[in-house]
Amino acid sequence: SSLGFAFFGGLNAYFTMAPKKLFRKRAPKASACNGPSRPLPPHMLYGEAVRAQVEEEAKKEAEAKGVTWITILMAKVAEKYKKLPEAEKKVFTDKYEAAKAKYAEDLKKWKETDDYKDFLKKTDEYSTKKKLVEAKALVPDAPKKPPTAMMQWLADGGREKLTAAGVPHKEMMKRASEELKKLSAEERAPLNAKVAKAKEEYETAFAAYKKTDAYKKYMSAVTKAKSGSGSRTKSDLASRFLVNKPTGPGLSPAGYYATQTGKKGAFAELSDAEKEEWNKKFRAAKEEHEKKMAEYMKTDEYKSYLEASKKAGVKAVGSRKVSRKASKKTKKRKVSKRASKKSSKKASKRVAKKAKEESEEEEEEEEEEEEEEESEEESEESSEPPKKKAKSAAKKSAKKQAAKPKKEKKEKKAKKEKKDKKEKKDKKEKKEKKEKKAKKAKNGK
Repeated sequence: SSLGFAFFGGLNAYFTMAPKKLFRKRAPKASACNGPSRPLPPHMLYGEAVRAQVEEEAKKEAEAKGVTWITILMAKVAEKYKKLPEAEKKVFTDKYEAAKAKYAEDLKKWKETDDYKDFLKKTDEYSTKKKLVEAKALVPDAPKKPPTAMMQWLADGGREKLTAAGVPHKEMMKRASEELKKLSAEERAPLNAKVAKAKEEYETAFAAYKKTDAYKKYMSAVTKAKSGSGSRTKSDLASRFLVNKPTGPGLSPAGYYATQTGKKGAFAELSDAEKEEWNKKFRAAKEEHEKKMAEYMKTDEYKSYLEASKKAGVKAVGSRKVSRKASKKTKKRKVSKRASKKSSKKASKRVAKKAKEESEEEEEEEEEEEEEEESEEESEESSEPPKKKAKSAAKKSAKKQAAKPKKEKKEKKAKKEKKDKKEKKDKKEKKEKKEKKAKKAKNGK
């Protein structure tokens, strides 16, 4: 029948849709675990007050346009709230602030109860299930599991037999298992053979599929979901902990203009002078928000949120801005460190050069002194008697032998320095050649 076709068509569409859409179960609410409900913002409080006046008008307009009346109602309430004088708006903002303060107190108390622990457990279970369903999207080409004996029996004509007998869809599985139990061993043998063959084919196909990158990604996603790392989302933690977080001006001057005036997409139509004025306003609002955030990040509320986000493995709200500022500071430090390193290197090079020159001068002086001593000794030897001459000659040879390792060391040092200079020169030449080649290739392109 057409109804049955529609039903099974819808069912097929349901199971072939994206996993995110498939997972329709809603996240557990704090109110379900005796938690406090969030206070309504000022514009929603105003909406509740004027809803009765606007509802009938919105329904008539929606009927004429052929759209849902709730969207028109929301648009009308928003328009009225924007036109509301500041003194009247203050009534609703004061109500909201009072409700917000009460909510913060109630939330603090609730977090100390067992209900809150139960709520955390439920949210973790929900997010794990959600992540497991999302992980299945990574393996769309995975081999399908083989049918069970009951499913095979239904596919082999059992379903038609039961529908002809007038069995409703709800009781189909129950009746199929009963019919399967009634079968004799001989009747069941071909069914079992089909199931065994399908199972064997699946196992071989799955063994090959396990080696693919898609399956490896899927398994890492599954292990992450089961371990609970990153199970709580950023928005979930933020909504739970950051109750008194100051609201920002938005991401761009255009967005800020839209929120302040209620004119979406009208920023492009403004003149250059008006745009510049709104840019200044946006920058001022951004600076003020950053100051408020800096103060807020010192509170216990934000600290407890940081701890929770660390445990969940989620990047904290506001940490990006802080890291940006920190990175700027670190960059400055790095630059100054590099400069100081460079200057210290240069200074050390200068000192080393000076020390080298001094040592060379000292060695030259020593050599000159030694030569002078030798010449003096030679002149003395010529005037001395033969016995004394022999003694002085022995003394001289002993002195020369003692000076020999010193001389060898000096020669080795000189050779090494010469070698290092040559290597440095060769490296420099190679580098220059490479750079020239790269430049030529670039110019040729």
